[in-house]
Amino acid sequence: MTVSIALIIFSSVGLISCLYMITYFLFIKKENKLLDLSLGILFLAITLRVSKSVFYYVFSEISTLGVGIGFLGFASIGPLLFFYFNLSRNKSYSLSFKDALHFVFAITGFCVISFYKNYHYEFYLATKFQLAAYLIIIAKNYVFVNNKVQLSKWHIVLFYSIAALLGVFTFQFFIGNIEAYTAGTAFAFLIVFILFFVALKTPSVIKKIEPINLPQDLLDKIIRAIEIDKIYTQPAITLAQFSNAINTPTYLVSKATSKIYNKSFPEVINSFRIKEVTQKLVEPDHLNDKIEDLAFDVGFNTSSAFYNAFKKETSMTPRAYQKLISEKT
Repeated sequence: MTVSIALIIFSSVGLISCLYMITYFLFIKKENKLLDLSLGILFLAITLRVSKSVFYYVFSEISTLGVGIGFLGFASIGPLLFFYFNLSRNKSYSLSFKDALHFVFAITGFCVISFYKNYHYEFYLATKFQLAAYLIIIAKNYVFVNNKVQLSKWHIVLFYSIAALLGVFTFQFFIGNIEAYTAGTAFAFLIVFILFFVALKTPSVIKKIEPINLPQDLLDKIIRAIEIDKIYTQPAITLAQFSNAINTPTYLVSKATSKIYNKSFPEVINSFRIKEVTQKLVEPDHLNDKIEDLAFDVGFNTSSAFYNAFKKETSMTPRAYQKLISEKT
């Protein structure tokens, strides 16, 4: 009984922290609606899953609806974390109908568990593999990459916290006894506390940032450096290097490029590189040039980075683009 009371008290404090985060990101912070919405719903999903462990411990006869709601939260963590990282790196990203497909598994499992009262073991097992797959994708595309300019300490802590939660849930699942659920629930809320305190200490996450006044001469300086001086042709140029070149703090450059071009700094650089390549592809003097050579001339240092950026910018390969333009002329 003493352990149960202690767990309830500890969990209540953790739930209050989660509710604060949910309320803040869904209803108070309004800087980037999609980004804040994804983070608020992510904390809601974590709350639903962790709360299920608490109720399972305190109320051993937890209803299948409760198990289903816990599953819905659990199966939504991976997609929501993926969207949050995606939106953090690409501020201009807009959700489409196909993005809803990421949540088909969560909704299907919730309905089967809650209304058919079956297959809860299989669905919870599958969700662990699903979350692991999302973590691998996020790690490959956002965490373990060379260009970490857009990733903050908060993103890194969030990624590893979710990975730790997966470990806790897996431990609970395979050990299966009440002691495992007790220890797992305590560790899960400890992870939630860590996220809560890191968020409190990260102004860009928990504190609304006042609008920054960007003088016109700064905007003109950035436009001149990019469009006239073609600083983007420098291989592997980073936000920090660009900021040093024009003697301007990185946060101002980041804000300014977003205001001018409605894109992040890496997206702006790649966009101008691709624009120059597309111009050269249709010029008679460059018809016989290797496409990779054109890519290296504008600042790309690997062919794979060039082809990925080109397809993202034009939705086709360089040769297909060249053929299309030649047919029109």
